[in-house]
Amino acid sequence: MILREYLYVDSAAVRGLLAQLDSGVAESETVRTTSGKKSGAGMKGILEHGREWGEVAEITKGFSDVLFPNLENALEVQGVLSDISDVIGEPESWSPGRMEELLPPGRVVRVTAPGYLVDARFLASTLAGFAAAVSGLSKVQQGVDGGSVSDGESPAVPPKVKRASKSSATSAEGAKWEEENLEGSIPLSRLTVDNSDIVNASFLRGIVQLQRGLFAPGLHLTLAPEVEKSGTISVRLQEGKQYLDTDPDILFSRYGVGAQDWTVVGAIGSHPLPNPDLSENNFMTGDGVVDRSRFGRFVNQLATFLGNQGLADLPQAPGFSIVPWAVYRTIGLPLQHPPSAVREG
Repeated sequence: MILREYLYVDSAAVRGLLAQLDSGVAESETVRTTSGKKSGAGMKGILEHGREWGEVAEITKGFSDVLFPNLENALEVQGVLSDISDVIGEPESWSPGRMEELLPPGRVVRVTAPGYLVDARFLASTLAGFAAAVSGLSKVQQGVDGGSVSDGESPAVPPKVKRASKSSATSAEGAKWEEENLEGSIPLSRLTVDNSDIVNASFLRGIVQLQRGLFAPGLHLTLAPEVEKSGTISVRLQEGKQYLDTDPDILFSRYGVGAQDWTVVGAIGSHPLPNPDLSENNFMTGDGVVDRSRFGRFVNQLATFLGNQGLADLPQAPGFSIVPWAVYRTIGLPLQHPPSAVREG
């Protein structure tokens, strides 16, 4: 039996796919059982006294948590699902152009590989906590040495506190403001201990700002196969989906920042495109009117170039992206080599 610990499930997509495969989705099942007993006394058909008694049991099972396993099994039975865990572990699969041949966009796949979780919000929170701890340690040491403790420059108020003071701001606007100002949670005061600079606070802000630019705030999963010259598999996890309702701090405290095996089931999203020729950027017509089609192509070409340079949230060669329906890890597996019993005496 496989026990799945889900990190992410796109329930709407799972229901839609399962409905196409099974002509609808059963949300619940009701099982009704009846037991009874009859006894009688007297002469049959003339004088007979009878009595019946029994009980009825009704059990209703919800299927919301088993929809994805049903979909995964149905895809396997239909021969639609391909497990590519071995494919991405072969060096020849990562030769130029090979992945595009093996895994065209839209192919339904399952892959298990070491993966890293990335979230700019966690980095901002961690560095803000680090800055606060260093500032507090400096003040403690000053107090122990008998010196006067100076508050110095007031630390920046975290974005969440700032947003709470604005009664006119909606929750959506506040969330967007916070995402665009993650580095503001790091105070600009000097980070020193024993009058020695530890690190420049502006450097910490720059690190958060860089990650915010490379990885849009939100949870990203990057699968990195352990094979030479392999690419990375990008898995963007959309906010608001099932199971993805944990704060970043709690999420990383549970799963850590190192690589561990994750299983992703979904469809191949896209492969990186070759660098475009950006010299042809004329999207104006002869009479000074913007050609919307040309401009759209130019914007996409510019995004392609930035993605290939690692400066946009797009797959980078020789990797590719997966549109996830579910992300989980398998738990409860028995030990392969159980410890031997300790012999007494």
